Amino acid sequence: MERLGSHHHASSLGQHNHSFTGRPTQWPSNARVSYCQAGRPGLGRYRRQKLHSLASAAAAVPFESPGGQTPPISLAHPPSAPEPPAAAPAAAHSRHAAQPPPPAAPPAPSSPSSASASSSTAATDGAPAATVDTFRPAPARFRIPNLSAPITWTFMLSYMAFMLIMPITALLQKASLIPAATFIARATEPVAMHAYYVTFSCSLIAAAINCVFGFILAWVLVRYKFPGRKLLDAAVDLPFALPTSVAGLTLATVYGDEFFIGQTLQSAGINVVFTRLGVVIAMIFVSFPFVVRTMQPVMQEIQREMEEAAWSLGASRWRTFVDVVFPPLFPSLLTGTALAFSRALGEFGSIVIISSNFAFKDLIAPVLIFQCLEQYDYVGATVIGTVLLGISLTMMLAVNQLQSFNQRFRR
Repeated sequence: MERLGSHHHASSLGQHNHSFTGRPTQWPSNARVSYCQAGRPGLGRYRRQKLHSLASAAAAVPFESPGGQTPPISLAHPPSAPEPPAAAPAAAHSRHAAQPPPPAAPPAPSSPSSASASSSTAATDGAPAATVDTFRPAPARFRIPNLSAPITWTFMLSYMAFMLIMPITALLQKASLIPAATFIARATEPVAMHAYYVTFSCSLIAAAINCVFGFILAWVLVRYKFPGRKLLDAAVDLPFALPTSVAGLTLATVYGDEFFIGQTLQSAGINVVFTRLGVVIAMIFVSFPFVVRTMQPVMQEIQREMEEAAWSLGASRWRTFVDVVFPPLFPSLLTGTALAFSRALGEFGSIVIISSNFAFKDLIAPVLIFQCLEQYDYVGATVIGTVLLGISLTMMLAVNQLQSFNQRFRR
């Protein structure tokens, strides 16, 4: 009874009854074990044993520090039991005094083989198995300096210099050698002035038509699903792949007097080939894909939930289109129209076939430059080319400023 009372008193103090087997427990020096409180004062014997087993299972789980490295925990001094209070009975003190002191851990193994031998010895003696890990420092790696930014800038500047800056600089340098009076006289000749008029008027008309119908085609390709949609989408890129001379020959055949479309138009009194109308159609054909390909990605990013929210608030479809859908599309529409205008302005291959190339009729500035080069008139070709370059750059800068103003206004 005295022994049972002593055990009950020790249990009430939260102290564990460790049995002595007479054999020291072998602990691996590099084992990773996490200690936790097995119980608290007042727990019964069987509940404390259950918590002890749960603590042993938790100790087998590897622990990693926040830094990412798991330092080995030394087991030379395992945690000791809490000190009994001063008012404890003499029986409890005598029981704890009879227990042997905790065995000292063996010296740390000098090699992985000795660590494995120690682990096998602990398993042979009946001690619980522990997780043994060997930590090796990561080898130092040679870091290559980040050269992506200098390489990228070098390639970009080289490409811009050879493909854009140097040709324009050469043209301007050659034009600067021409006297100012000669430059102005050649630039304002009646043939050149009429060529400027035909070129820019036909380019503006082609860009305006592509702005409207390119927007409609992009809307249909994005918003609707129908048979042949992929075929129509692939046909939009046909002017990119088709040589301009082939495009001019095709247009001259279709709208000529040998095809039913051309015959129908001629019977109605409309002549396409060898007229300004043929020049406009050729410009529309070569610049059509720019508006469509510029509008498609922006239309695909517009969320339908915005339109549904506008409809739920009572807005009509037209009001939703004007106030919700069109404002995000306007900058891309303006960009596509500017690209189409620039492409139509420099078209040469198809127009030289479908037009008559007569002065004061349907002669455009690029064809006039070609005629000057055929006559070895390099001064006239340089002057007209410089004028076209200046007007094109001015219009492109105006379009970019308009886009920037539109974006600031929307913000």
